[in-house]
Amino acid sequence: MPPSSAAPLAPKSASRPAPKPTSTSELLEELVAKAPDGPVDLEWLLTNLDRRSFGLLLLLLGLLVIIPGVATIATLALLFPAVQMMLGRHAPAFPRFVSKRQFDFKRFRRFTVFVSPMLQAIERISRPRWEARHDVINRLVGLVVFLLAFSAGWPLPLVNVIPGIVVVLIAVAYLQEDGLLLAVAMASALISLLGLGWTLWASAGAVMKWMGV
Repeated sequence: MPPSSAAPLAPKSASRPAPKPTSTSELLEELVAKAPDGPVDLEWLLTNLDRRSFGLLLLLLGLLVIIPGVATIATLALLFPAVQMMLGRHAPAFPRFVSKRQFDFKRFRRFTVFVSPMLQAIERISRPRWEARHDVINRLVGLVVFLLAFSAGWPLPLVNVIPGIVVVLIAVAYLQEDGLLLAVAMASALISLLGLGWTLWASAGAVMKWMGV
């Protein structure tokens, strides 16, 4: 009997690695590159955010909270996405009186040059881990950011800086889907809130003592 001819083997399809997702610092650089030379408003920011709009918006507003001159409007604006995350919304929105408030983007652009190396350093040690239900994470992040924004609004010198930094850390952890980094950021938020609470309590006690109450 003639030997049976072997069936030709199907060529193996070359497995291509999945494209690497755009990092947080790269998203920030792309957004800054799109910005016009003049002032911008929050509506412009929302129209230029990608599908990770909540995380990137928290990052932007957290950075703005740190910058003198725009910290007040950024702190107010931060309350809205925080509440919407707690309510389970899928995309952020602002009332018109907030979304149309303009601010100088040049100062923010200079600040991003300063913080980009720190963001890149965090990204190098960050990776997706400690996965949890996305809706639970959204609501938890919204609650903590709301409390941080509320604490940043107190009329005390430099009281906005630490909450702003913690919001940035939370936003990076949220964008990178890094549960471990998010746990560290949440612990930092707790320390920040407790520190502000102690400061207010001590200040109130000092005022009452001065008044002889």
